[in-house]
Order: sequence, then structure tokens, then C-alpha cells
Amino acid sequence: MTTLNIENGGNAEQSKRKVFLRTYGCQMNMHDSERILSLLSDINFEECKSEFDADLILFNTCAIRDHANARFYSHLGEIKKLKEKNNELVVGVGGCVGEAEGDKLLAKYRYLDFVFAPDHLEHIPELVSKVFAAKASASASASAGAGASGGERFLWPNELSEEKEFSFAETKIVHKGPRAFVAIMKGCNNFCSYCIVPYTRGREKSRPLSEIVSDVRRLIEVDGVQEVTLLGQNVNSYDRFVELLYELEEINGLKILRYTSVHPRDMSDELIEWHGESKKLSHHLHLPVQSGSNSVLKRMNRGYTIEHYLGLLQKLRKLQPQIVLSSDMICGFPNETEEEHQASMDLLDLAQYDFIYSYAFSPREGTAAAKMEDVLTDEIRYKRLRELQLKQLSVQEKLRKQMVGKIYTILVDGADEKRGEHKWRGRTNCMRIVHFKDLGRDSDYLWKWVDVEIISSTAISSQGKVVSP
Repeated sequence: MTTLNIENGGNAEQSKRKVFLRTYGCQMNMHDSERILSLLSDINFEECKSEFDADLILFNTCAIRDHANARFYSHLGEIKKLKEKNNELVVGVGGCVGEAEGDKLLAKYRYLDFVFAPDHLEHIPELVSKVFAAKASASASASAGAGASGGERFLWPNELSEEKEFSFAETKIVHKGPRAFVAIMKGCNNFCSYCIVPYTRGREKSRPLSEIVSDVRRLIEVDGVQEVTLLGQNVNSYDRFVELLYELEEINGLKILRYTSVHPRDMSDELIEWHGESKKLSHHLHLPVQSGSNSVLKRMNRGYTIEHYLGLLQKLRKLQPQIVLSSDMICGFPNETEEEHQASMDLLDLAQYDFIYSYAFSPREGTAAAKMEDVLTDEIRYKRLRELQLKQLSVQEKLRKQMVGKIYTILVDGADEKRGEHKWRGRTNCMRIVHFKDLGRDSDYLWKWVDVEIISSTAISSQGKVVSP
């Protein structure tokens, strides 16, 4: 393991350097950020909660959605003033934007010190050490170096290999709590016409099954984890996915097992049947559909029809009546007609999703969809998005009202202060958010399992009362 040397001011005998890490996007990025923080701790860094206290500022980016992209660029722009006040500050960008736009980032933001793509995550200690060494050398020679950063600037793009497996010893967690994300694969082979992931994270690579099982067992036995989410850009295309679920089911101490992101095309009958048999699989499944129109799905290169998709929902609900389903939907895909938009609206009635993540289409450079001629305006896209969201809220409000009077076991993951009342919040097995009062006992419910009876519910969240702590 590379470590910061004395010239860099970062060896074990000296005070720790501080890193501020901002994460955008999906659960895979959250997992990657935890790994980054853990690996940096090996070279004497500790996380801080404010960029004003940091020696190193990192951005772990997402290139899939406009909103995450816009927030990243806004936050990166704000760092310029910090660099002007403190030229010793090091700033780096990783993740999918780092791969897709690395050259442009370094050209535009002269105060940016380095950019690294997702495949270099495991080498972050070496990368950071090299940047700090270059900055120390530039400072020692009284040279401004290449640009305002006061030292050499670096770009580490992906070096994608043809290997179909990847490995790392163990999942690192730096938070305190019984939940953990575990990556079982990375990359994607699907090439949906709107998606940049195959270009930024490469082709599918899977971790060995035995390594994943050992990793999860260690998290449970050593770190006290009770709820695990398996991660992958297309997690259920893992070659031995159901076999992996079988083996994880046998691990004592594991209470809930989730997995994401899922592709409907890889939702096998064997996997659906296991949802009906397993005692530990979550009663929630996020199954992205993207559109309710077959013609749009074809232009998206999704590889299934709405009829096939609805058949999957029917099988899942038949074999596991408690299952709760959610989805992703894109409004205003290039040249989407009013009839195609209405098909998505109609799907909400048919699918009865508990919630959806919905977006207006935004082109990603390098994808097939970005090259399509398009007659739609952003005004039309956002109008359709609002229509879809309002429709979904009416659907899920009816579904959530059915919770009233029922008792759910929730894992409490935080506290809310509202109008002087101390409230707690947690999620059910099926991923629904529940809030409940402390009842004046000043109990500490954090990261405990609590039985809560639902007393009221809206489309967004539910209110409950403790039945048994």
C-alpha cells in the first residue's frame, strides 16, 4: 500500500489529513464512496463534514441524470474560491463524469488537480499520494507548475480489460449502522440507447461467488450488519445470481437481503420463484420499465415488451403477495408522441407502483439517443413529467392508505425534529418510510428494529405508533 511520505506531511506520526467527499447518483456510487473513504484511511486521511476544513476535496460523480450532473458542476464551481484562499488544497473528481468528460474538466477548471475514472477506485491511495507529492515538489521548487493548482495535474481514464471477473478482498464500511451495500458486479452489456454506463463503467464483470459470500458473512459477523443490498449496474445478469441468493439465505444474522439495479430482461422464472420461497429477500423490488409504450421501448433498445413486463409483475405478485414494486420512467424520449406518453400514463394504473423515479429525457453525449433527430421541446418534456408524477401520486396515495391499521417491523435509521417533537423514522421491509413519536420516553431507537402500527398515511410517508420497542 502506498503511503504519504514525510515530504507530503502525511505519515502516521503526524496529524491526520482531512477529506471531504461529495457523492452524486446511485447506490453504486454510495458504495464506491465508502470504499474510497476506507482506502484513504490507510494513508492517514479522515473524513470531515465541511469542505472548509478539508485538505482534500473529492467529487464522486454520476453522468446518468441531468439533476446530479448539474449539482456536481455547481458545487465544483464553488470550490474555486477555496482554492484561491488555499493553494495547498487538493481537488479531485471521480466517477462516471470523470471518465466521460475528464479532458474537458481539466481544461475548464484550472484549479482541479486530478480526475480519475471508476476503474481506478481501488488505486485511490496511490493516486492521491502522487498528487500530494507533485504539489509538495512544486511548492518546494517555488514553481507554479501547470495551472493554478501549483503542481502537475493528472488524468486517469479507464483502462478497460476483456476479463469477465473482478475482485476485491472485502467491502469497506465507514458508517455506523447495520446496513451495507455489497457490489457483486460492475459494468453493463445492454447498451440502452439513452444510457452512458457501458461507456463509463465498461462491460459486465462479476466478482467470484465465494468471495461475495465470504464478504457478506464477514460484514454480519464482524461489523454487525443485518441488512445487505447487492449492487450492480445490471445485478440480475450475474451469471449465478439465484445460486448466490440461495447461499446468502443460509447466513445466520442476515435479516433482509435486497438487490438493485434490475433489468426486466434478466428476470428469470427461477428468480421470481425464489421471491416466493425466500425468508430473507426484501418484499420490495425496483424493476425499471422506462416507458409504457412498446415503440418507445424499441427505440430505447430495452429488449422486452410491455406485455412481457406486466407478466413479470403478475408472476411476482402471485408467488409473493406481500411484494411492493417500484420503477423508473423517462418522459419525452426523442419523438415520443402523445399516444406513447399516454401509454406510460396508462401503465401506472396497470402496474400499481408503490413509487417511481421519473425524469425528463436529457441526452448523453456518445449514446445512440443523443444522435436522434427530435421534435420535442423541453417544455413538452417537463409538462409530461408533471402529468406522470401527479398521476403516480394519486396511485400511491391509495396504496399507502391500505397500510393504516397494520403493524410493520421497521429498522430505525434516523431522528426528526419537528415543532419541538422528537420523532424517529425508519423503513419497512418493503422500503416504505415510517415516522413515529418518541412518546416522551427519550428512548434511543437508532438502528433498532421496532414494531409500529400505522395510524395515518399520505402518498409520500406514513405516521405510526410504537407497538413494541
